[in-house]
Amino acid sequence: MFGRLADISGSNNALSQVLYGLALRHGWGIQPDTTKAVKYLSAAAANSAAVEELALQAGMKKGGAAKGELVLAIYELGNSFRHGWGVAKDPFAARQYYETAANLGDTDAMNEVAWCYLEGFGTKKDKGQAAKYYRLAEEKGSKTLGNSW
Repeated sequence: MFGRLADISGSNNALSQVLYGLALRHGWGIQPDTTKAVKYLSAAAANSAAVEELALQAGMKKGGAAKGELVLAIYELGNSFRHGWGVAKDPFAARQYYETAANLGDTDAMNEVAWCYLEGFGTKKDKGQAAKYYRLAEEKGSKTLGNSW
């Protein structure tokens, strides 16, 4: 069902594209295809961004019409580049995707980009930036055991 709704030349539904992309990546009820998963996650990010732009143009002050799908797609693209799922491993791209999703409010992405800065994954080590994102994640409700930033 998600495959039909996610079809780029058909329904082109962003939420279905995220879910179908994740199913393809992990083999949830379907034959795994990580390359195809990245295609659907990328389409979800693009479609969600377009919906957000239309919402802003229509007068919504902060958008929000497809923000959840947009942030999830961006975060999951970060995971794809971090782990090499369907694309070549690219620490720089992973960190950029995580940071973008973090700046859009995703607490998982805040923790991931903090780790990137802490470990120097895709960027120079920067404990100040790591602390910023760990603290922001905690402020937003993400508690990490043993985290005392």
